[in-house]
Amino acid sequence: MGLIQWAEQRTRALSLWDIGVLKIYCVLFGMIVGAYVSSFVRQQVWWFVGAVLLLGLGVGFRWFTAEAR
Repeated sequence: MGLIQWAEQRTRALSLWDIGVLKIYCVLFGMIVGAYVSSFVRQQVWWFVGAVLLLGLGVGFRWFTAEAR
């Protein structure tokens, strides 16, 4: 069993409530980490903006050019 199949199997086992709690957990974790690295982020903000744009364009391209299965 590959990593992708394992992840898909585990994802199907989650309920809607589990996914909601996971989202809240991730937001809180991000807030805590963000509080500690805020000065670094302020100094390097354009690198982060560039990364967000590149990743967003890549995902957007794949989203709009995907074939139906």
